[in-house]
Amino acid sequence: MAPTTAPTRRRRRQPLIALSYFSAHTLLKAGVSEPVARSVAAQLAFRGYDTQQVIWARGAEVQSWQFIISGLVAATTPTQEERSVPITIYGADSWFGEKPILNRMSARFEYVCLSETQVLVMPVAVFQKLFDTEPGFSRYLAKLTTWRAQRSAEMLTLMKLGNPPLRVVMGIAQFAEALASRSERPPTVGLDGGIAIPASQAVIAQLCGVSRAVFSEYVQPLALDGWLAIRYGSIELLSIATWQRFSSARRALPTDHINPTMAELLAELHRASGM
Repeated sequence: MAPTTAPTRRRRRQPLIALSYFSAHTLLKAGVSEPVARSVAAQLAFRGYDTQQVIWARGAEVQSWQFIISGLVAATTPTQEERSVPITIYGADSWFGEKPILNRMSARFEYVCLSETQVLVMPVAVFQKLFDTEPGFSRYLAKLTTWRAQRSAEMLTLMKLGNPPLRVVMGIAQFAEALASRSERPPTVGLDGGIAIPASQAVIAQLCGVSRAVFSEYVQPLALDGWLAIRYGSIELLSIATWQRFSSARRALPTDHINPTMAELLAELHRASGM
């Protein structure tokens, strides 16, 4: 299914007092001082997007910094075969879009919603003023962008140059990280149970840059080994902490390790489990 660029769907207006309080609390977590957070909160807006809706196309001007209240957003780039693959998947409690704003450049990636998504929107003018006047906010952004730049470079190599089994397994691992931990800091060991990916297998396959048939070929061994469960049209990830450790270890490997066999990837997951 191709991403759409339909107008944002109207949703029920949030109570202004509750939205302002939530916005102020979110700004505090981003290093903004309390008096400024309270005064700026009213300038943030609530917005909702539909599944597969494009927030910013590649090359578009980014006019706001956005915070995910619920849902999933992927920053994608085309492969050599002109398929889109995710470089970063952002989950709830994550800001996204800061790099093009800071660099005063157009979007390098396409940002598309993988599920119904609700966000807080900070206009660029507010972002820039906070960056210039709030030291805590500037420090927060410095840490955020440093970690994300390294992570994006690692994933760009893996997802654009990796072979199909690597793209499938790492694509799924990105969902585990986005669903179980905040994307604004390195993933930590989170819940060790199961969690469903709120996207169809067809959408996940598209994001991994492979056909639906190829995706099924590599998902089946993962299910047989107990790393995920295949539901009707969807996937439930099992042992989230193992997926997180696997992803971290795989990104730390030299860049020439981009053509592993499925058996080698299963062995890496087994080692990450500590069994």
